[in-house]
Amino acid sequence: MEYVHWVEEQHRKMCELRSALQAQVGDVELRLLVDNGLKHYQDLFRMKADAAKADVFYLMSGTWRTSAERFFLWIGGFRPSELLNVLIPQIETLTEQQLLGVCNLRHSSQQAEDALSQGMDKLQQTLAQEVAANQLGAGNFGSQVAAAMEKLEALENFVSQADHLRQQTMLRMSRILTTRQAARVLLTLGEYFHRLRALSSLWAARPCDSTQSLKI
Repeated sequence: MEYVHWVEEQHRKMCELRSALQAQVGDVELRLLVDNGLKHYQDLFRMKADAAKADVFYLMSGTWRTSAERFFLWIGGFRPSELLNVLIPQIETLTEQQLLGVCNLRHSSQQAEDALSQGMDKLQQTLAQEVAANQLGAGNFGSQVAAAMEKLEALENFVSQADHLRQQTMLRMSRILTTRQAARVLLTLGEYFHRLRALSSLWAARPCDSTQSLKI
């Protein structure tokens, strides 16, 4: 429910930003709208942090998002480097310095993502071994569960690090660009997620072949 409210507020902010761009408002007013848009994403990250403390598995599953959004899910959210690949072609002509900054940002984001993904893989492997160990042994399952529970607490940390990376990538991107470029990127980002949600709705409403459904 909180995410639905966040999406509704995001739509309102994107309408304001689109109107400001069309009206050719000054950079001072536009910067205020960009900063408010970035803060709105920070609110989402704080909301997710609270949800992770309550039930990190629920957050990681992505069931609070639409189906198309879940298709791109990476540690509870979007993968920053992939999002940069979507956004960069939509930016107005970049200077050579801006292009270098964006390329460096994408490279550093990919490196951080790889490190987090490797950490997640290691955690899954260790956890599977912990749960499966000594299955034919006598009476030590309780201690194994306790050990596994301790390792699961690391999941919340992974979500926190992933969201921190997402947040820092957005902030660094906005600093590389001009105010007007940052506004267009923020608007493109909002439109991208809107289209994913629209795609989910269309997919859910598609006519289904009852014969095929029975086979599945």
